[in-house]
Amino acid sequence: MVSSPVVESRKEQPYLAIHRKVNMKDIPFVLPPLIGEVKQWIEQHNIATDCTPFFLYKSMNGNNELEATAGILVNAPATGNEHIKPGSFPQGKYATLIYTGDYNNLIEGHMTLEAYVKQNGLNEKEKKSGDVVEWGGRTEFYLTDPALEPDPLKWKTEIAFLLEE
Repeated sequence: MVSSPVVESRKEQPYLAIHRKVNMKDIPFVLPPLIGEVKQWIEQHNIATDCTPFFLYKSMNGNNELEATAGILVNAPATGNEHIKPGSFPQGKYATLIYTGDYNNLIEGHMTLEAYVKQNGLNEKEKKSGDVVEWGGRTEFYLTDPALEPDPLKWKTEIAFLLEE
């Protein structure tokens, strides 16, 4: 189930994360364990956070290989190390919706948001070069912790696309 999409302005939001190149079919196996690594590092270094985990998809090529970032939002800019890198979501307008359900069906939310952006004359921040598309900010924020809510039909994920100004 997806909520009605909206466009909202957001302030810059810092994070700490691990970057990986991953094939789309391998996302469920490669990216989720990285969240645990980032969370542990944040806890060990007493960094203030609301613990919202996310996957940021930076680019995808014609072979369904993605440049992705798995991380956690932090309350203020923080330093990382050679493995866990600081970054931030830029200030700007974002098209967003809430997808409720199993992570295996998140593509439904992405397709709904893509259609909303096109139907409303909006432009997602992206750059295409050959068979590679680079996104300015295509993100899944995981609002429900599966350890606390075991029913996947109740899991909530915010999908957000950074829009061109």
